Amino acid sequence: MEETEIGEVGVDKVNEDAHEKAREEHRRAPWLRWLALSTAFFAVVAAIASLKAGHYANEALLKQGEATDQWAYYQAKGNEAVTRSAEAEVLQLLDKPAAEAVIQSAKAQAEHYKQHQEQIKETATKLEEESRHDLERHEHFAYIVTTLQVAIGLSAVAALIERRSLWIVALIAGAVGIVMFLFGVVVG
Repeated sequence: MEETEIGEVGVDKVNEDAHEKAREEHRRAPWLRWLALSTAFFAVVAAIASLKAGHYANEALLKQGEATDQWAYYQAKGNEAVTRSAEAEVLQLLDKPAAEAVIQSAKAQAEHYKQHQEQIKETATKLEEESRHDLERHEHFAYIVTTLQVAIGLSAVAALIERRSLWIVALIAGAVGIVMFLFGVVVG
């Protein structure tokens, strides 16, 4: 019976020692808990910024595709205008009185195509500008993701080598990333 009591006392002693060690560790480095929380927060914001960067890249590509379509349409209308103008010139050179109505119609169609081209040009130019703006926003959010990834990496190293000063640098980098994120969302 005494052996059992001694064994239990030994286990209790080990248990008490383990609890004391845990309390010491908690008192010694409570900042590690905050490091873990800040790192998780940086990771969440980086994930959201990554989604936004991808969204703006897709928008830029779609609008650039639409602008390209508009420029092709612009060119087609230009070709039609040139064709109608040439038709009118040929008919005028033939100098046939019956062709006067056809000549006037061809000239009117050529002018209509040229006017339509201006509208198409405005649409294409606007789409290109929107595409450029979306690409700039994509780049902004890509920089945010990179900044936050640097903060996460610094936090991991700070945890591994238990250097609070390195964590402070990670917090600064993370704060820069968060400010950039808020600026990108608000100002857009």
